Amino acid sequence: MSRPRRFGKTLLLFTLREFFSGNRERFKGLWIDRSDFDFPRIPVIFLSLSMKTPTPQILEDSLLTSLQLIAQTANLDNKVIGKTSDMYFESLILALHNESKTEIAVLIDEYDAPVTRNMANVEMAQANADILHDFFATLKKPEIMDRVRFTFITGITRHVLTSMDSGTNQLADISMDPKYAGLCGFTLAEFDSLFADRLESTLDNCKKNGQMKSTDTVEDLREKIFHWYDGYNWVGRDQGSQPIFHPQIF
Repeated sequence: MSRPRRFGKTLLLFTLREFFSGNRERFKGLWIDRSDFDFPRIPVIFLSLSMKTPTPQILEDSLLTSLQLIAQTANLDNKVIGKTSDMYFESLILALHNESKTEIAVLIDEYDAPVTRNMANVEMAQANADILHDFFATLKKPEIMDRVRFTFITGITRHVLTSMDSGTNQLADISMDPKYAGLCGFTLAEFDSLFADRLESTLDNCKKNGQMKSTDTVEDLREKIFHWYDGYNWVGRDQGSQPIFHPQIF
């Protein structure tokens, strides 16, 4: 799933990590806590590629280090081998599966950062993309697909993933899927329910700071907020989809 920066992609992955780690207390009071779901614990590989990776070698080293830390935390560092990041990634998945006797979850945040942050240097960006191609191709291997229950990858662009040819074509791109249009960010209804009790105090502060007129109302503030950020729409308003607002703007 691709979304602009600051839309809550990382928070979404943290939520999924808690979900797959069986931490039911994190969801207390929510619908899923009241359901009959039993929150099974399964191993989670959580990676963020937002680290500084100006060169392919630094990217390769960073991936290896991140994977090694996961292996050490799981007390599997002696059972995971591989000189390259893609080989170590495969070995780690197999080791986690063998140890837990269950499928695992793979969560990767900002998968495209090593490429998008180096776009001023096309040769460097392409070299990083080549490493990512081999890394993500690991997930397509039959022996790996049989052991991975769930994979979720986020980024700010779809281009990097779709340009990797056959490396990741088994993944479903839900970026523009109507079912997930409101997955990240705030809908209009969520804004009104979550922030209604804060609008009065925000209005008072805005008046004190000269950002709002003394005669302005909460509705004026609400309209001003929507003017500051008009809202993204991932499906098209002609199809009935509401705009999605940037979390940080509030």
